[in-house]
Formats: sequence, C-alpha cells, structure tokens
Amino acid sequence: MNNLKKILKYIISQKPQTKVELDDTRRKICGQLKIKQPSNRELLSVYQKITKKTKINKSILTFLRKADIRTLSGIAVVTSLTKPYNCPGNCIYCPLEAKMPKSYLASEPAAARALALKFNPYTQMQRRIEMLKKNGHPTDKIEYIIKGGTWNAYPLSYQYWFILESFRACNNSKSQKYSADLSKLQKDLETEQKKNEKAKHRIIGLTLETRPDHISPKTIFHMRQMGCTRIELGLQAPDDKILKLVNRGHTVQQFREAMLLLRQAGFKVDLHFMPDLPSTTAKHDVEMYQELFIDPGLKPDMVKIYPCVVIKSAPLYKWYKTGKYKPYGEKKLFEAIIKMKTLTPRYCRISRLIRDIPDNEIQAGNRITNLREALQKAMVKRKLKCQCLRCREVGHQQNLKLKNSNLKLFTDRYETTGGTEYFLSFEDTKRQVVFAFLRLRLPDQKNLVSLANLINLKNLSFIRELHTYGQLIEVGKKDKKASQHKGWGKKLMQEAEKISRKNKYKKIAVISGVGVRDYYRHLGYKKQGTYMVKKLY
Repeated sequence: MNNLKKILKYIISQKPQTKVELDDTRRKICGQLKIKQPSNRELLSVYQKITKKTKINKSILTFLRKADIRTLSGIAVVTSLTKPYNCPGNCIYCPLEAKMPKSYLASEPAAARALALKFNPYTQMQRRIEMLKKNGHPTDKIEYIIKGGTWNAYPLSYQYWFILESFRACNNSKSQKYSADLSKLQKDLETEQKKNEKAKHRIIGLTLETRPDHISPKTIFHMRQMGCTRIELGLQAPDDKILKLVNRGHTVQQFREAMLLLRQAGFKVDLHFMPDLPSTTAKHDVEMYQELFIDPGLKPDMVKIYPCVVIKSAPLYKWYKTGKYKPYGEKKLFEAIIKMKTLTPRYCRISRLIRDIPDNEIQAGNRITNLREALQKAMVKRKLKCQCLRCREVGHQQNLKLKNSNLKLFTDRYETTGGTEYFLSFEDTKRQVVFAFLRLRLPDQKNLVSLANLINLKNLSFIRELHTYGQLIEVGKKDKKASQHKGWGKKLMQEAEKISRKNKYKKIAVISGVGVRDYYRHLGYKKQGTYMVKKLY
C-alpha cells in the first residue's frame, strides 16, 4: 500500500497530460523503487481511497480507468444473457451449443460470464456493476442490453421475471426465485421500476433482441411494460432469395411491417446486417447495405454489421466442408465494409462490426479481430470518412480540440414509412463531432397503426431518443471539460417541441427509460402509461 501511494503521489506531481505520459511516469518511479509495476486496477483502488479526502484529478482518473470506452458514450453498458431455450428460427449460420442460447458460444466473453453465473439475471447485473466500479466507471446511468435467443419466444412470465430481477439488482432489493405468477410479476416490476427512478444505479435504457416475425401490438405492449426502449432486430439481408436460402424464416416485407410497428410505438431500432452469406457477392452486399437507407420501410437508427463466419456447430459448416458455401474472402469483405461505412448516413450509428467470437472457433470467414481499427486506419490513409454517429461522437474524438461553446444545431429530415423523421444534433460547424442528438418522429395521421392498449397516437409526435455523448458524468455532478450536463438535451427537447407545434401536433411523447423519467418531469412531462407526455397547446 505504501509503495502504491508513493507511485500515485509521484504520478500526480508530474501532471501527465496523456495515458502514455502516465505509463512512462509509472515506469520511471517503479524503476527507482526497484519494484514491479502495479496494474491500473491496483492504482485505481488506492487512488479512489486517497481522493475521498482530497480533490480528484479527472485526468489521472481517466488514464487509470480500464476499458474507458465502456462509458465514453455517456452511459455504462451492462449486458446479460437469457438461459438456453428453443429458438423458432433455423438459420444455417447459427451455432447450436446445447448449453447456450441459440447463436451464442460459451467461449464468447459475455456468454462465458453468463454461463458461469448460470444465466441468473440478478447476479449478472450485480457482478457487472461491481466490475465497472472496480475499473473506475460511474454506474448510475445504465444502458441495459439483454441478449440470447429470441426474446419474445421465451415464456412471458420468464421475460418479466428476468427484467424484474435485473431491476432488483440495481435497486439493491432482495433477489427472488422464478415465479410463473404473471400478475404478481407485473405488479412487482412496477414497484421496482418506481424505485429505480431514484436509485443509485438507474436503468436509463433497455434493449431486447428479437425477430421481426415476433413483433406484434401484443409483444410491443409487454416490452413497453418491461421498460424496453430499443429493439435489436435481425434482418441479415434485404433480399428474399438469400433469406429463404439461409432459412431465416421471414421476408423483407415482414421486416418492414415490424419496423413500422416499432417506430409507431417510439422504439429505436438496431438492425443486424450480415455480409458474406451464401449466394451473395461483395458487390451485392454493398448494394443491399445501400438499400437499407433508401427503402423507406427500413432506414434503421443503428446497424450491427456481422460478417458471416463458419462455426463447427452450425449447419453452414457442412455446406462449407462439401463446397456448397465458400466465403468471398477477407480482402473483398474488407473493401466492401469500407464502402458500407462511407454509405452510412449521419443519423445512423454503426454500433458493432464483428461478434466477439474467438479465432479458434472460426473455421472460415473474417478473422480480423480488430476490424474496426483496421478499417479506420485504411480509411484515414485513403482520406475517406465514415459519417456514422459512433465515428463522430465526441468521446471518440480526443485528438480534436473543440469547445462546447462553438457548437451548431443541425436538422436532418428524412421520410420513412408512416412518418417523417427529424435527426436534431449539436455538432461542430464542420460536422466532424457530435455532442448531443435527438430523434423526433412525426407520424402520418392518415395511416396510424392501432396501438390502443399502449397509447393514443392521434396528434402525438414522438421523441424516440435523446442522448448526450462524452465520458459519463454522475447524476447531479458537473465537469467543465465534459460534454454532459451542459444543457444540450434541454435545448434539443425545446427544438423538438417547436417542430411538433409548427406541424400542428397537440402532444409530444418520449419513450423514456425508467431511470430517466425524473429528467423529463423537470421539463414539464408527465407519466402516461409507459411514456412521458407533454401537452403542446
């Protein structure tokens, strides 16, 4: 402990300006003390103790924080997996491990953690919060992502119990055993959600993973009762011939219908796209990707590009061994994805580019584990840019010296089936960096989809997402150098309300995460069903 304090005091006295400088300083002092260099976690643990009585040096904290990217987008991401359960799909590329949810491998990091904890939602949430805190991350704003199989295929009582246990873990409430009593589960969940509005660990967003053929007014109703705000939906390819060949089990039109229902209910949609599937080419993949942002029935808010890979336990492995399937090659795939990145509009976020599948599990297909980094280097060399949200968010632009005062409000408008979308954002004048954004939907009043049990859509506009980027700052705290808690969200809300009034909408609703309801209350919104609603006039 004494040596760790000496090391920290020396590091603080040298005032390192970068992580490299901190590492060099640590190396120097450890050499003088003739001791082995301690890990970031060891230093961080002691640093957190000694700074309880003194002022925290934000730079030192940032440099010591492990996996800083986990909270660079303004939230702390926690992922849990559901238990193994029969999936209605028979996709040929999906791994089939008996002890895992369909399409997941026990060797994947998140899946391995879930398996070790017997897929218990309470302990999964509890352990991830503990780990984030140990690594120096604030955990009061949690973006919760539930993966594993098809969510809506699980028994409804299991769905409610899984989410109820997750809220209990965040609220430090006592864990309960699984119960099939649906009415009690719903009542208990409502109680825990109310607690979570003021809890230390607030679930400010909830993402569920499902299939387009399992989206209906009924499933949407329940997902909203659970607090869901975003849906991950697997399209894989906007081509019916390919979907049929790979036994996807739905059509492109079914996907469009699911997208419409979700948008009408205010959800954000994260679409999965899978290049290098059987019968396609690199050129066709680029054409299909471009179609995602041309077709008004698609135009997703986020995209995950998951190149098809061959896993031994997947039916595709037999196709590969017999020569029925052959990937078109890493070089072609690499070039295709570069083109895809240049085709991505500003309102969309490429949240992931590959699955965390260990190299030894991959029999064929992409093996570049640092694909995003490799693509970025190649694009910089060719003077190409990706305009997607992730590439432009302020947390990933540490090399650019930008001031919060030099921002401009931009408005991008685009048409989708059943309504008009507005993407409002505060960015630098060259539109290289995004500090905050809002997604507003103005539904077409002539062709409203009935969601009577959920909310009355007549004369109602929807705020589908509000997000301020940058390193996560705890609720109630401020940092002059940070982009959070600067009032950008409030200004974006005012602009959304202004646009809604101009277009004669009488009310505006927010698909609010449970843990952020209080924020909207301060802006004049009131809870109506599962939404936060405000009368405009």
